Amino acid sequence: MRIPLLVFCAAVTVAGTTPLIAQDTLGREPVSLLQVLDSVAARHPSLAAAEARVRAARGSRSAAGTLGNPLLMYNVENAPLPGRSAPPMDRETMVTAMLPLEPLYQRWSRVSGANADVRAAEADAQAERQRIGMDATRAFYRTARAQVALEAARDLKTWLDSVVAYNRARVKEGVAAEADLIRSELERDRATVEATMQEADLARARADLTVFLNEEPDAAFLVTAFDAPLALPDVAPTNRTGDARPDIRAARERVAAAGSGVTTERTTLMAGISMPFPLFDQNRGAIARAAAERDAAGFELAAQQRIGRAEIAGSAEAARLLTERAGALADASRGQGYLARADEARRIALGAYREGAVPLIQVIDAARAWGEARLAYYQILYAQHESVVELLVAEGVDIASALPSLTIAAEVRP
Repeated sequence: MRIPLLVFCAAVTVAGTTPLIAQDTLGREPVSLLQVLDSVAARHPSLAAAEARVRAARGSRSAAGTLGNPLLMYNVENAPLPGRSAPPMDRETMVTAMLPLEPLYQRWSRVSGANADVRAAEADAQAERQRIGMDATRAFYRTARAQVALEAARDLKTWLDSVVAYNRARVKEGVAAEADLIRSELERDRATVEATMQEADLARARADLTVFLNEEPDAAFLVTAFDAPLALPDVAPTNRTGDARPDIRAARERVAAAGSGVTTERTTLMAGISMPFPLFDQNRGAIARAAAERDAAGFELAAQQRIGRAEIAGSAEAARLLTERAGALADASRGQGYLARADEARRIALGAYREGAVPLIQVIDAARAWGEARLAYYQILYAQHESVVELLVAEGVDIASALPSLTIAAEVRP
């Protein structure tokens, strides 16, 4: 029977796995990935800058559709100079009003290009939101991995403390060699050093994550994530070409804007008594420049489409491989789970050592294997989570809106 996961922030217990700490030492609720993405969408300065660029593009569009200002001229001839008498001629006055016609017959191409610029700016803003969201996701799972590593190191150190205490008591009773006590103390001290290193790494990872949470770098908090693989999203046939990606949409709109620029440069109208002859300047340079910019935008679009298709294919295959392996490690339907077997191996080795059946080195090997198994499990689990988010970004799907439905669709077997 499959059981759907209904709450993102809840830690799901898989057979043989241990959920992350539910609360930190300050009593504050742990931070979920959705909370990080919500904080990014609400307060990240780079997104605010992208939105400001969208507003700037909309302002340019408004100006592109506006007619030019009329020009009013007032001329006076035969007027007297200050302090002198008027000349013996009638004063002539001339009033001229002019309305530029260029914005009128170029309005369509200018507005069309400005609209394309607005759409490109909006697509760039969405691409920036996806990029920052992916960076936040990586920072979140780096913190989660560091958190698991610290917990494992501290647990191992505590477990070795019990082995040291056991050997110290046996040495005092004269029933064990002091070499075992020294060896267990050395291993315990090594575990203490490892715990300190992991604590420092967690502090750095947590500081990096505060960039996306708008908190002080020294803020102490924990993160929480699923203890089960996320459901693997299906790549929609319409998304395999990458047309839904915001970077490709932005490149396509720039091609349209550059095409409108060529039309603007080609449009010309001359009327009136003044008859300039286009002998030297026929606007060919501006037309050639606009055409070259249009071609460059087209080549950039083609390059971006290649990158998009490659990223979709690579992300889909990586997500598939990691999902299969993470699912196999999390599946306990055929007996004990991966982490449960590591716990059992460590427990059996310690029991056998106390019975005198195995040497101390075998107990230490079992303890190290337990720590390595725990780290390996969460490394591939969180790598699978990241791969799912990367696949969404590669397809052009907004991760903040798609992630809740993916976590609800995630399933584990009891």
